[in-house]
Amino acid sequence: MKKKISSIVMLIVLAVGIVLAVYGVQGNKIYSNAASMMGVSNKDAMTYIQAPDSLTSVGNVGAIGADKVKSFLKGLGVDASAVDAAVDARAAYETAAANAQDREKFLAYAQSVDDTVTEENLNDLIMDHERSDQMRIDMAVEELGVSAEEYQALADNTELLALYQQGIPELLNNSHMTNAVPVMFIGIILIVAAGSFFLIKAMSLKPRARTHGANPKVEKITSFLLNYALFIILGLILIIVSVIKPNFLSMSNILNILQNASTKGILALGCAGLIVLAGTDLSIGRVLGLSAAITASLVQSTTYASRMFPTIVSPISGIRLLIPLFASIAIAVTFSMINGFGVAKLHLHAFIVTLGTQLIAYGANCLYIESQPSGTAQALSTFDQGFLNIAAGAFNIGSIRIPVVVIYFLILAVIVWVIWNKTTLGKNMFAVGGNEEAAAVSGVNVAKTIMLVYLMAGVLYGISAFLEAARITSVGANTGLNYETDAISAVVVGGVSFSGGVGTIQGVVIGAVILQAIVYALQFLGVNPYIQYIIRGLIIILAVSIDVRKYIVKK
Repeated sequence: MKKKISSIVMLIVLAVGIVLAVYGVQGNKIYSNAASMMGVSNKDAMTYIQAPDSLTSVGNVGAIGADKVKSFLKGLGVDASAVDAAVDARAAYETAAANAQDREKFLAYAQSVDDTVTEENLNDLIMDHERSDQMRIDMAVEELGVSAEEYQALADNTELLALYQQGIPELLNNSHMTNAVPVMFIGIILIVAAGSFFLIKAMSLKPRARTHGANPKVEKITSFLLNYALFIILGLILIIVSVIKPNFLSMSNILNILQNASTKGILALGCAGLIVLAGTDLSIGRVLGLSAAITASLVQSTTYASRMFPTIVSPISGIRLLIPLFASIAIAVTFSMINGFGVAKLHLHAFIVTLGTQLIAYGANCLYIESQPSGTAQALSTFDQGFLNIAAGAFNIGSIRIPVVVIYFLILAVIVWVIWNKTTLGKNMFAVGGNEEAAAVSGVNVAKTIMLVYLMAGVLYGISAFLEAARITSVGANTGLNYETDAISAVVVGGVSFSGGVGTIQGVVIGAVILQAIVYALQFLGVNPYIQYIIRGLIIILAVSIDVRKYIVKK
């Protein structure tokens, strides 16, 4: 009964999500239509809506369609009779002006007022710009049957422009338009949440029997030295750096290390579960980049003229801060669910499916950033201060200023520790990672377990992307580059085995901090950046070598 109720609830959530997404799309169309009517780009439209006196021209009535222009202005509450007169007059002017530019029609008019003009000497007349321009004006004036002053008013579009300036501020009162972006992303979030629920439920299949038994337990004394060998080596490196540079372990440096380690540490918390399953995730960095771009586009300051969504005109506060967070999580979860489905159901190797989603996420990120109203691929920046305060702020304990992202990291580490050690999912995860066939025989739903671990990873990736956007304050196409190597390195350094079934959250946290401390130490010593890459690569090889040694001992 409970399963039926939950399914009904999630169907309602899915339906609401679809309705909200459609509502948001329609709201965006209203804004795009307003930009088209004004003859400006989407990027500049909100500037003119908020400051209509700065609008100096409007769209071409003939190209847009006179009926559409009339409908647009009347919908803004502008006097209908004034709209009809102004639009018809402007449309007639555009037609007359176009006729004046037509060579054959201009020749006929020129010959009617000057019988010396012929086809042969028409080019000479056209090259005499002062005379030909005046003749074209006279031709249009005659066609319209207006005075020179009235023609100039039509050319300047004075009357129609005034109606636009009168009506377009009304768009700010259109909640359908101004709320379109947040509502659309809420809809997407609900769709992803419901979709994830039904995908996991669909994979709750009866486990197949397996024939092999479980692996033997690793003796604690033997595993201790293997588990902590890398910690000892890296710890010695930090001690040596501290001896060379005594101020390396100053409080400010320690806090910088913790701050830089936090977002990548959250990535490592998500990735660790996948490696416990004897898998991996190469898409982490690019998924973070796309999720961070989504976050950045939703938190840009309303005073920033080149913001991604000009219709967002209210500062970030309260519950509105949750929209970019959940949007980031939704994007990351979508990619993680694709990875999980490929591994659990299609039985693809995690390396292959995550390599594919890595490329997809990177391409999607580039397209998203290039879709800015400005038409450029510039990085998304200039974030709302409310967002920065919450996601990248700090608080004081005495004279020490603690970055809030460190607290977020520790809270998430505790939550994941509880999931790993105190829930059925955690026990099943280690069982599947240790021996998938034995876990299936013992009644573990292997596919569902894999999907849930990937889901948890996606949530953590989305949170990390949200916080990383605030930390770096500028999100471009290369955001997230090589983050997967940092996350995987932290996990392996923290003692999580690539052979599966072994790992601790406290080890992952320590691994993330120590690895970041090594990177910071190399920078502190002024080591060449290229040499830093070499050293980090050696650390990964060393970590995996020790992991292989652990596996040999278990065998």
